[in-house]
Amino acid sequence: MEPDRLLPAALRNRTSYRLVKLAALIRQDCADALSSTGLSQHQHAVLCCLDEFGSGCQKDVAIRLGIDGGDLVAFIDGLQRAGLITRERDARDRRRQILTITAAGRRRLQRVEKLFELAEPGALAVLTDEQRAGLREAAAAVLAQHAPQAWTEPDGQEGESRAG
Repeated sequence: MEPDRLLPAALRNRTSYRLVKLAALIRQDCADALSSTGLSQHQHAVLCCLDEFGSGCQKDVAIRLGIDGGDLVAFIDGLQRAGLITRERDARDRRRQILTITAAGRRRLQRVEKLFELAEPGALAVLTDEQRAGLREAAAAVLAQHAPQAWTEPDGQEGESRAG
């Protein structure tokens, strides 16, 4: 699509279309920020999960992040090869794989989070801090309506990473 061509009004005026386009821009911003770190967005999510919630069963991490278990294996393989996580059989149930973030994984995650802090405005840089906060809160409200366990802490506060 050429940027100087006006979209049809039926698309321009549809909130869902705008949000899909905005999500694609933001996803690309995230991919660009991650490109220098050697991590994919899914690998970053796995590291965040293990950092905040501690070691976990591979299946539970997949469910928490909404990633197909089969797809997760490839992401975990890359993280393990890079020395960012360990994967060991559960002594109580040999069918289960327990994932643990390593010290190198925490360092990489801290580096990524610093890059994200710098890149965070990205496509949203045109908005004021207050507008970005409002957008974040509105998105959280919609997402929490559909999956409250995933988006709402028991005390109502946003989570903080243990790496922080």
